[in-house]
Amino acid sequence: MADTRGVFRLRNLYNLKIEDKWVDLDDVWISPAPFFGPPSNTGYFGGGDPGPSSTMDKVTYASDTTAAVPGANLTAARYALAATGNSTAGYFGGGAPGPFSTMDKVTYASDTTAAVPGANLTVARYRLAATGNSDAGYFGGGSTPSVTSLMDKVTYSSDTTAAVPGANLTAARYALAATGNSTAGYFGGGAVGDPTRSLIDKVTYSSDTTAAVPGANLTAARYRLAATGNSDAGYFGGGGVGDPTKSTMDKVTYSSDTTAAVPGANLTVARNALAASSARANGLPTTVLAPAPVIV
Repeated sequence: MADTRGVFRLRNLYNLKIEDKWVDLDDVWISPAPFFGPPSNTGYFGGGDPGPSSTMDKVTYASDTTAAVPGANLTAARYALAATGNSTAGYFGGGAPGPFSTMDKVTYASDTTAAVPGANLTVARYRLAATGNSDAGYFGGGSTPSVTSLMDKVTYSSDTTAAVPGANLTAARYALAATGNSTAGYFGGGAVGDPTRSLIDKVTYSSDTTAAVPGANLTAARYRLAATGNSDAGYFGGGGVGDPTKSTMDKVTYSSDTTAAVPGANLTVARNALAASSARANGLPTTVLAPAPVIV
């Protein structure tokens, strides 16, 4: 398809339509259209330990205040779950004890949560990671309690989940982290008993396939880390390799699928079982981000 964006004359339009070279409305935006919207103004934090807990807290960015929103509480108390979502709803899946396959959907406009059984994980598990784009969320890895490489895809438009075997992680692991942009998700680190992993797997959304990208492997094997990023790069910080824990910050550059340690961005204190999020550039969302699971 020709790139026909920009200034044109009516004759150009007529000829392009005849030749079937016109750009469809959905493809007009050079950056993905769904990302051009109002900036996010709230964050939702659900579940956790001690407990386990079902509490959902809502952080309002404009006022830097947090309030419990009982109507948005998880339908089952749990910890070691994962979450991702789009501009209208968040999806909280899995968790322990149990383990759980439950998928809860938090609708932001009403501050309400409902279980969506059709979107339940295909295998109950915890200590997994999640990320996605505006259309779907991907929940990968975790413990069943056996360690798994399973990747589930949650399609938001239908609130349904399906296993996508072609997108399974290349190595089974738990306590990993994930982030990405509108086209791909990156699942990094984790453990399978002993040893820990430095592996980075790239999930390409358009094909629902996963491949190891050795050039993007973490510079230090670790688990119980966190990840976030923007449309250009992901940052994987902290984590543990037994004892001691790490302050390391690795930057994954998406365009080249390469990773480099950025010592100037190291955490100020070495720690694990943390979480991460990100800001937006110029008032626009730069990527759909998934909070890393906080592992207790």
